[in-house]
This record gives sequence, structure tokens and C-alpha cells, in this order.
Amino acid sequence: MNFIKKYKPFYKENLRLALPVILSQVGQITVQLADTAMVGNYGGNDPTPLAAVAFATNLFYIIFVTAMGLSFGLTPLVGENFAQGKHDKAKQLLHNGAILFFVIGLIATALLIAAKRLLPAMGELMLGDGNDASIGAVVDMALPYYDTLIWGMMPIMIWGTVKQFLEGVGNTRIAMFTIISANTLNILLNWVLIFGKCGFEPMGAVGAGYATLISRIFQCVILVGYFLLTPRFRQYTRGVFERSLFSLKRMWEILKVGMPIAFQMLMEASAFVVAGILVLAFGAASVSAYQIGVNMMNVTFMIVIAIGSATTILCSYIYGRKNFSRLRHTVNAAYQMGLMWNLTVATLFVLLRYKIPTLFTSNEEVIAVTANMLVFIALFQLSDCLQAISISILRGLQDVKIIIPIVVLAYVVFNIPIGYFLAFNCGFKADGLIMGFIVGLSTCAVLTILRVRRNIRRMELEVEKNNKK
Repeated sequence: MNFIKKYKPFYKENLRLALPVILSQVGQITVQLADTAMVGNYGGNDPTPLAAVAFATNLFYIIFVTAMGLSFGLTPLVGENFAQGKHDKAKQLLHNGAILFFVIGLIATALLIAAKRLLPAMGELMLGDGNDASIGAVVDMALPYYDTLIWGMMPIMIWGTVKQFLEGVGNTRIAMFTIISANTLNILLNWVLIFGKCGFEPMGAVGAGYATLISRIFQCVILVGYFLLTPRFRQYTRGVFERSLFSLKRMWEILKVGMPIAFQMLMEASAFVVAGILVLAFGAASVSAYQIGVNMMNVTFMIVIAIGSATTILCSYIYGRKNFSRLRHTVNAAYQMGLMWNLTVATLFVLLRYKIPTLFTSNEEVIAVTANMLVFIALFQLSDCLQAISISILRGLQDVKIIIPIVVLAYVVFNIPIGYFLAFNCGFKADGLIMGFIVGLSTCAVLTILRVRRNIRRMELEVEKNNKK
């Protein structure tokens, strides 16, 4: 009871910020699951449509998360200045961030267009080894779906810029409403376009792509419009893109925090993308199973990200106000909430491993492969939680450079090579690729926790020295 009483204020403080983000992430997860389930059910016993969505998403995702990761540098900087009452500095960060991320969005779109040629190349590579001929059909179906993802890059970057700024000033509710509205629209359009309702021809996988594109544009317009028209934000939007606000120094300040975060997200996404490509070697059923597994991972991870986002905001306020005596309890509360969630979901993954795949497909082979995969996914839930929250803490404290060597060691040195060895040399196939994540995520979790503990000790010593003066 004393333990709960001790941490109750810190749980409430985190959840006040995290709950809107959690609701947003639940909505996002619902759309991802709906996309997968609707495309899977459209294919019926044929795993090709679901595999095509997975294949196209893998290549898109690696560029998408890197671009979005750069925008994450805005939140802790805005949070620090907001906590200190420096609203003019927060305004400068917003305006320079908007210009910077617009340019990054253009670059990301160009890269996605250029990368399109890699899709058939990857398919040919797998087919050249005499593997499952259905992969050719997967690639053909993936190309038009990928096209729809490309044009959603710019609106999501604009939306992300405003969202990250609002999180920095402690407002997580507005983004929640836009996400939930857009996700509702996405699911409705999925039903119309995938299956051909309301006079439309059935479009299958590409229909899901168009639904996502339309909902992302809608989401961007709603959030940006609300932000520009709301009086209480006028101090930040007044004099949009005035010349005096433009500063390369501010842009570099954002990038210095954002680049290590983007690199971490790139490495983690690359590990999942490489696994998504390697799984092609085991046939369309394994590709579909991997897509289902990734969606279920996101069910867990998105909630942890919400708790982590709230922790980043709280740590940025602590950092800005130099109120380091609250840091340990704030950090511990975040870890405890994340672990409780992940333990619950990991248990459900194991208990319901044969039921979960039936939500997405009726193919017995896909169900069997997914059921085995979910056991291994459950095993890395605790590590995944700990590394995600630890990185969120480091982001809030602006101690992000250390993340680069940690993720290189975790994902490049351990995760991908070990996963490949277990899959292809030890005969574990798709399950071996998931086992690699157990090693990689555990390595990342241990090293980032050690760094967080070092920061806490250093800042508590600073408090002790100030008290003695």
C-alpha cells in the first residue's frame, strides 16, 4: 500500500498526458488491425493480398520512421523552454521546425519515389533462388499499394510537426481527436474501397492504400486548421514565417536532438524491415504471418510509446526547471506502468496464439506459423518496453548522442546477424528472425537503462550540492 501511495501522484501525472496519446494509439492500432484484417479477409484463403501490403509497407516504413524521428527532436526542446516560460523561443522552434520538416518531407517523398524500383528487384532476388513463385504475384500487387503510401508522406510530416510542438507545451488532446476522427474515416473507406461498396469496384489491397492516404490528408488539415484558428495558440502562430524568426541555429538545435532519435528509429525499423525481406525466403504464408505478428507487436508497442511520450514531456519539464528531485520517481512510475501493460499483453499473446491469427485469415498454414511466432514475440515484450521508455527518458533529458552506439550494437551487431543465423543456419525459419529481436531488444534495454541510471545519479548529486550551498 505504501508503494502505491508513494507512486500514485506520479502515475496520475503521467497518465494525464499519456491517456490522450494512448487513446490516439488505440485508434491507430485499430486502423492497422482493421487494414490487416480487411485485406486478409478480402484474400480469404489466398495470402497474396496481405503479403503484398506487408511487402510494400516494409520499404516505405524505413524512410517514414526516419523522417518522423527527426521531428521528435522538437518536443523536448519546446518542453524545456515552455517550462521556463520562454514562449518566444518556443515560437522560434515551431517556425523553424515547420520549415525544416517541410523540406525533410520533400526529401523523404523523393526517396520513396526513387526506392520504388527496389520492390521488383527484391522480389526477383528471392525468385531467382527458386523460392515460392507466388512472391511474383505479391510484388505485382504491392506496387500500386506502395504508390498510395508515397503521397501520404508530406501531410503526415506537416501533421507531425504540429503534434510534436503541442506535446511540448503539454497538449496531447487535440492530436487525439484528429487521429480518432481520421482513423474512423480510414476504417469506413477501407470497407468501401477494399470490398467495393457504395457503387465502387472492389480494389483489394490498393483500396486500403487509398483509404490511408485520404485519412492522412484529412488528419493534417484538421489539426493544422484547428491550431491556426485557436486563440490560445495565437502567440505561437502570429507572424507565420516572418523573416526575423528564420534561424539556421534553431534548425540545427532541433536536428542535434532529432538525428540520434531518427537514427535509433531507423536502426530499429531496419531490423524489422530486413526481417520482413528475409521472411520472403520462406513463402507467402510466412510473409503474411510476419505481417500479423508485426501488427500484434504494435498493439503492445504503441501503448508503451504513449507512456514514453508523456515521460519525455515530464522529463523535459524537469530538465527545464532543474527540478531533479522528482526525476527518479517520474522514471520509475513510467517503467512500472509500461511493464504492467506488456506483461499482460505477452500473457495474452501466448494464451490466444491460435485465436489471434483467425481475426486476419482463414489460411491454416498462416495460422500455424503465426501461432508459433507469437510465442517468441511475447518473450521480448519486457525488453521492448524497457528500451522504449528508457529512450523516451533520454530524449526528455536531451541525452541522445549515446543512443547511436547503443542501437548499432543492439541491432547491427547482434539482432540481424543472430536472427539470420537462427533462421537459415539453425532451421528455425521465420521464428529464428523473431529470436534475433529478443537478443537485440534486450541488449538495447540493458544499455539504455544503465544510461538512465547514470543520469539520475548525476542530477541527484547536483541537487545535493545545491542544497549544501
